[in-house]
Amino acid sequence: MLLMTVPARPDSPAQQRAGVLPSALRLPAAAGVIVFAVAVGTTQLALQVTNRGADRRLAQLGEVYLDGLAASVRAGLEARDAAYVAERMARAFAEQRGVAERTLFAFTPDGALLVRHGDPGKSAAMAVALGGDAWRLDADSGTAWVSRVVDGTEGPAGRVVAALDVSPILAARTRLAWGVVLLDMFLAGLAALLTWAVLQRLGRPLRVLVEALSDAARQAPVPLPEAVLAQADPRSAAVLRAYNRMAYGMRERERLTAELAEREQAAALGRLAATIAHEVRNPLGGLATAVSTLRRFGASPEVRDESLAFLDRGIAALDRIVTSTLSLYRAEEDRPLLRTDLEDLGHLVRSAAERRGIVLVLSLDLPDGEIAPGSGGVRQVLLNLLLNACEATPPGGTVELRACREDGELICEIADAGPGLDPAQAQRLTGGGGTATRKGLGLGVVVGLLGTLDARASVTERPGGGTTIRLAIPAGARA
Repeated sequence: MLLMTVPARPDSPAQQRAGVLPSALRLPAAAGVIVFAVAVGTTQLALQVTNRGADRRLAQLGEVYLDGLAASVRAGLEARDAAYVAERMARAFAEQRGVAERTLFAFTPDGALLVRHGDPGKSAAMAVALGGDAWRLDADSGTAWVSRVVDGTEGPAGRVVAALDVSPILAARTRLAWGVVLLDMFLAGLAALLTWAVLQRLGRPLRVLVEALSDAARQAPVPLPEAVLAQADPRSAAVLRAYNRMAYGMRERERLTAELAEREQAAALGRLAATIAHEVRNPLGGLATAVSTLRRFGASPEVRDESLAFLDRGIAALDRIVTSTLSLYRAEEDRPLLRTDLEDLGHLVRSAAERRGIVLVLSLDLPDGEIAPGSGGVRQVLLNLLLNACEATPPGGTVELRACREDGELICEIADAGPGLDPAQAQRLTGGGGTATRKGLGLGVVVGLLGTLDARASVTERPGGGTTIRLAIPAGARA
């Protein structure tokens, strides 16, 4: 069985999706983003650590302040002398040079408020809620609350609480944080931009190589100019030179392939010319002999009839050779195959059938209109097989062409009453190799066209004598 497939054309390269960077630019862009993210992240982490350290220093500042205040009011707390404690707190307010107090509280050991001095807007409830030694920062109001238990000679003498104004410190810290953030964003962006630029420059050879390989998918690869190799680093230049060697090698292979194809074409044309010369020489020699005989003995009716019959047979032989050659090398037809094309085969073959004294029968179970996309290849195959069947069928026999559509295929059967195909011919026709032995070019034409039609062929012997050749041609076949 002969089964030939035509390779599918390669798919065209997919277009780049919108918004997606080319592969050669993704690495620089990703590196720039990573550098920017790392720089900003490390700065934010450093700010968090710095803020915690600043909070601890504010707490230490409050403890230092309470050291002096506790020493100043200890005697008044032990004596429960509110006037003494108030006078000491007023003096502390008068000596504001560093951290400014907003409100000072003094409590007895049992938690009762003994003295309050300073901003009346500060609630004593906050001072009470602090408990013993404690620290709390109210960033919204810019106040640091600090509490200390004051020890006396016979136990706790009371507790002092200070509400300190740290808003200038917090404001300076905020300004510093914003300055650091803005400077960090600028430096991080600059570092990311430099990283992207450096990697883009380093990746330029890769981008050039990717573009060259993409172009090579649509056309023959083009070697890169030496100027591009000179700008690349040594390792990238080695890769680009390897690509150039590949491009030059493919060009050389294409040149050799084209040259080999031309040589094979010339050889095929030479073989064709030799075959035609060999096939034509014998009939021409006979024709020349017949003409010479007519000139010399044309007056004799018997000699004249015999010579004319010989001339008729010689011309028929030449016609078969020319027909087979034209069938093989006729230009491809693009119009669809119609039922009338198969009906025309009867007219083309009928003269050969009548000359042989055989009956030609066409059984076409086909609809009117288009049967298959291409007409030339199918007609050429059937014409050659019908001519061969007429040659093989003895006088009085029958040659039949049956055609129908089955499962999306055009099924054609050519039946004759001849002695049957030579095993080598049948093997060659069904795709098993072998060499045709029948004279003429008809079987070679059939084998070649069956391959281009992607068709299948089978040969069976008829019970009463003769051969049936069955062709299955896909409906989309085109020679």
